[in-house]
Amino acid sequence: MKKLLVTIQLELDIPDTWDLVEHPDQVQAIKMDDGQYMHMSFLPMMTKDFKAGAEWSSECPDEFTEEVLDMVADEEVLMKLELN
Repeated sequence: MKKLLVTIQLELDIPDTWDLVEHPDQVQAIKMDDGQYMHMSFLPMMTKDFKAGAEWSSECPDEFTEEVLDMVADEEVLMKLELN
């Protein structure tokens, strides 16, 4: 079996009212205005086209999504707020 390492860094401009909190599930989460909490993680994108301009979608069978998630051996998510 091979090991695939994926590093993802996002920079988002978010509303001033959103805040980072430590969720009781022991993950960092973004507390949004509507009372929801959002945890950032990866989302596999799929296409059948191997050419420029292909259409990509996150839609795939639930079984495949579960299979990919089962392949995740470790995940580290670090979020920080930078105030302007």
